[in-house]
Amino acid sequence: MKNANIAINKITASLEIERKIVGVKFLFTKEEYEIADAKPAKAKLPYCVMVKLATRGMGLKATLELSGCGGGTRALGLEEPSLNFQSGCEYNKFGLYQDLAIAKNVVNNVTFCKHKIYGVMTKPLEEYKEAPDVVIIITNSYNSMRIIQGYTYKYGTQANFKLAGNQAVCSECTAYPFESNSINISMFCSGTRYLAGWSNEEIGIGLPYGKFVETADGVYLTVNGSEQNKNKERIKQKLKDKNLTDPGIFKDEAYFIKERK
Repeated sequence: MKNANIAINKITASLEIERKIVGVKFLFTKEEYEIADAKPAKAKLPYCVMVKLATRGMGLKATLELSGCGGGTRALGLEEPSLNFQSGCEYNKFGLYQDLAIAKNVVNNVTFCKHKIYGVMTKPLEEYKEAPDVVIIITNSYNSMRIIQGYTYKYGTQANFKLAGNQAVCSECTAYPFESNSINISMFCSGTRYLAGWSNEEIGIGLPYGKFVETADGVYLTVNGSEQNKNKERIKQKLKDKNLTDPGIFKDEAYFIKERK
């Protein structure tokens, strides 16, 4: 995980991220679950709360029996969606959709992992010895912009963001990035904002681990072209503190400053 540690240093030096970056690992068998290096949840917890705890340094693992939210269990592949959910009837009771047809349309477009797992593990990315499956970053809109810029630097435009303000952490930040092998952004949902207590300013980004390392490098390499002068000296000092090479950061070279000269 040397590359992951370098990537974490690059992205945290380039941005002011207050929470720890989270790695998510799918555990497909009981044996995998038992050897997974995290404590089992002591009580039923919603998946998004597990992610919240991981952003504060607490690693956990959970099975279906320890999962406290049906949205998370079906999105992650811990259990099959019920017929009541598939019909749209469950969503139609939420008061979020004007009729059953709209609720059914939303159900049809929610991404679920197309696998069956025994359990799931969430912990700070820096604590993994093996590669996780998905990386989740909880941050503000400015940092989200920069992360998208880093992704775009490496991979071009992500034209298929998917968000509906529902099943935010489990589907929008985990299942969809995993199934599509691409980055996604989530404005969160009312459920996770209540259960996990995110601040009003926070939003989530999920991406497959395989693209996190390159995205972090993209954030690092776009500092010169994207950041205002007031941020550049701070970033240069943070890079130095983390023993990272300055990628070429100069005053007045952000594209929007050069255009005005």
